[in-house]
Amino acid sequence: MADKAKEAIAFLQKTSDASGGTVYDHLAAVVGKILEDRPDGAVDLLETTLLVKKTQYNPKDTPVVLPTKQNPKDTARAVAIAKLYETPEAPIDPETGEPEEVEPPNEFETENILSDAAMFAAVGVGFSQTEWYSIMLTIKNLGEDPIKLLKTVRFFGKFFGIKSDYYVFEATLQEEPEPPEEEADPNIMPPEEPGTGANSYTYYVCQQLGGPVTKLPPVTPTQITVARQIKKFLIGDLKSEVSAFPPFPGVEANFLRAQISRIAATTVICPLDFFAVGEDEVTLERSEEFEPKDATEMVLPENWCHRYPHIKPQGRCVWWAPPPPEEDEEGAEDYEEPEPQESPELLATLDADAVVVPSTGGAGLPANVPPGEDEEAEEDPKGVPAWSKLQSSAVPSVQYQVVGLRSNLWPGSVAVCAGASFSNVYIGYGLKNQRLIPPPPPAVNQEWKAPEDEEGNPTYLLMESNELPPPPEEEVPEDEEEEED
Repeated sequence: MADKAKEAIAFLQKTSDASGGTVYDHLAAVVGKILEDRPDGAVDLLETTLLVKKTQYNPKDTPVVLPTKQNPKDTARAVAIAKLYETPEAPIDPETGEPEEVEPPNEFETENILSDAAMFAAVGVGFSQTEWYSIMLTIKNLGEDPIKLLKTVRFFGKFFGIKSDYYVFEATLQEEPEPPEEEADPNIMPPEEPGTGANSYTYYVCQQLGGPVTKLPPVTPTQITVARQIKKFLIGDLKSEVSAFPPFPGVEANFLRAQISRIAATTVICPLDFFAVGEDEVTLERSEEFEPKDATEMVLPENWCHRYPHIKPQGRCVWWAPPPPEEDEEGAEDYEEPEPQESPELLATLDADAVVVPSTGGAGLPANVPPGEDEEAEEDPKGVPAWSKLQSSAVPSVQYQVVGLRSNLWPGSVAVCAGASFSNVYIGYGLKNQRLIPPPPPAVNQEWKAPEDEEGNPTYLLMESNELPPPPEEEVPEDEEEEED
C-alpha cells in the first residue's frame, strides 16, 4: 500500500513541459487556500478555485518584448510633421543671450485652403482635415520664405508615385529671373521665357509635408513633345532616369514638370466671365461685372472656361517658326514657310473640348483596333464627354450647394464652385486617360556593303586572315627613361 502511495505522489510531482509546474503543487495550493479561508461552500468553489489558479498571471510566462526596427521614412515623416506644427522661435545669440534679429517674413497671396477643403469635401474629393491643415502650413512656410520671394502660392495637387508621392505647389515670383545670355542655335526651338507660356508659373514639390521643398526646372518644348508620346508611372525620385521610348530628355523632375504643364493647360478652369483678357491679350484681369450663377447652371461645361493658355503640338503656347534657309543653302528655292498651329482662344469654354476616347477603348471603340483600320470609328469615336458634373446634393432645392466638374481626360483633376468662390486641384497618377499609340522603334541599320565599281562588282572583298597581329611593344617605365637620359 505504501509503495502505491509513493508511486501516486511521484506521478503527481511530474513537471509539465508546457507550464513547468506539477499537479501536486497545484492541488496543494488549492487545498491550502480552502483551509485558510474556510468558505461555507468549499465543494462548490473547488472548480472556480482551480480555474483561477490556472489562469492567474505568472511573470515567468510573459514573453520578452524586443524593440522593433524603425523605418527611416517613418522617422523622417514624424520629424517633419513635428517641425511643421511647432512655433518658430528666434535663435539665441550665444554671446549676449538675447534673441537675434531675423528677417521679416515675405508677404504673399494665397487661397483660403480650409475653405477650399470644405468645398472639395462636399463633393467627396480631397484629403483628410489633418492633411489639408498640413498643406496650409506648408504653403505658409513656402510663401513667407524671405529667400524665395514668392508673390503668390497655390496648392496644385498631389501626384502618386511608386516609392513616394509629390505635393506640388504653384507659385509666381515677385521678380522673374533674367534668361541666361547664351548664344542659342537659331535652328533649335527655344523654351519659353520664365513668366510666359508654359513657364508662366514656378512649381515647387515636396515628398513630405513639412520636409524639404525642391524647385522644378523650367520646361522645354522637346520635353512636352516627348512626354505626349509616353505613358508611365512616377517613381518618386526626382533624380531617377525616365526609362521609356522615345528617350526622354531629362530626369523625373523634368518629366514631372512636363506633366504638370500638360495638366494645367487642360484642366485648370474658372467660371465664365470671372476673368477678362487684358489689353496685351496674354494676362487675365478680374472682371468687375461677374455675377455668380445658380448651382444648376454651374454643372454645365459651357459656364466654365480654360484659365491657362493651350499648349500647341510643337510644345509651346506661342508659335515659333524656324528661320528660313539662306540663299546659298540647299532647299532655299523650294522653302515654304510653315503655317502657324492653331490653338483655342484664351478663356475658351469647355463645351468645345473634344470627346475623350479612354485608354480602354471607350464605348463602341475596342482597345485592340489599331489606328487606320477603323476609319469610321476614328472620325466619330463614341467616347465620353471631357467633363462630368459633381454635386454635393442631388436635391435641387438645397441652398448653398457645392457643384463642380471632374475631368475625364486627366482623372484626378477637379474644379468646384460655391457662389463666387471656386478652386482647382489635381490628385492622381499623372496619366492621361486616352489611347496611346507608341511610336515605332527606329529602323534597323543596314549591313555594311562594300563599294562597287561601274560594273557592279565590289572593289574589295573581306577575307578571313590567318596571320596573327604583331605583338605589342613593351612599355618602358618612366623611371628607367629618366635614368638613361
